Amino acid sequence: MTYPSPIQKVLEQFELSIDVSEEAEKREGAATGTFQSQMLTEFLAWGEDGCFVVATTGVVELEYASIRKGAGVFDAPCRGTIELTGADRISSVGRLSSQKVEGMQVGDVLLGFITSRKGTIVADVVIRVLEDRVLLDVDINVVQQLCDHLKAYIVMEDVSIVNITADSHWLWCIGPEASALQLDGVDAHPLPKELLGVEGIAFLVKAENAVSAWEALLDQKCKPIGWYALNMARVEQSVPMFMIDFDTSNLPHETSLLSSRVRFDKGCYLGQEIIARMESLGKPKKKIITLSMQCDSMPVAGSQLWADDTTRGTPVGVVTSSAISPQHGLSPAVIAMVGKKYNADETKVFTHVGNEVVEAIVKPL
Repeated sequence: MTYPSPIQKVLEQFELSIDVSEEAEKREGAATGTFQSQMLTEFLAWGEDGCFVVATTGVVELEYASIRKGAGVFDAPCRGTIELTGADRISSVGRLSSQKVEGMQVGDVLLGFITSRKGTIVADVVIRVLEDRVLLDVDINVVQQLCDHLKAYIVMEDVSIVNITADSHWLWCIGPEASALQLDGVDAHPLPKELLGVEGIAFLVKAENAVSAWEALLDQKCKPIGWYALNMARVEQSVPMFMIDFDTSNLPHETSLLSSRVRFDKGCYLGQEIIARMESLGKPKKKIITLSMQCDSMPVAGSQLWADDTTRGTPVGVVTSSAISPQHGLSPAVIAMVGKKYNADETKVFTHVGNEVVEAIVKPL
């Protein structure tokens, strides 16, 4: 099911205006004034039938600067929300999640995996405990599957499970100044840094109030940002993301995210036996790592990796995300999934960039 953003039309009509007068006054001979406002917003499909997100409102570099130095607002129709109410809401989530949620208090936020009986990931969720409910914030492409999964295993408990995605909407506010932003009558929820690699807060608003909320954030000098800039910040911090770098076919150990998602000192949950056995006895067949490129060339997501520069035989891995890293002199930042024989620190792998074969060095997350 497709969930279009309730502010899609507003974003389509957004006009980017760049004021250069203040900065130009500091530089002799520089041009002054403002550029003519233009509608430059681009959109990007999020999954096969999930939604469209803003790719950029015109200038990716300015959006990236807002993330690093100010505050930017990202329209997040790419997130779905499931609401759990009832006396057993927290304990029920605990029995299906790899995270230790039983001790969570009102206002607490944790990341966790909802796992299957086979130990594979059903969803990577942001667990938010509110006064009278628990919210599971998840990628839009798996929200209905997760809702069905919860209903299949939560039967006798005092819990009501509702997919509220169509009636609610997330706005992510990113950057060091984001914590000062406010919306009347709407609570600011922490946005875990382990989700995107950047600081921020999230507002969950009613769908019918999304436009006014977005405009209120712009009035507070919060700049619109798109996925190109946000993804650039994420990848240069080496933060894998669900449904991009790993998916529902993967085991938790393959994600390299155990420290933020899995607690090995908690009670029983679905899939725990397999996950615990992997921790104590084995190594995953593959796992997510980063690549240190030995040149300035950047492989794109989907590029295959080989064990030697002949690039023959069976690939040993695949690039899952890549971006230019402004924090590291515009060098390539690359995340990849690599087989266990080749994912040790300092292992050499090779890939194609255009017609060129380039070398990369494996680094742990």
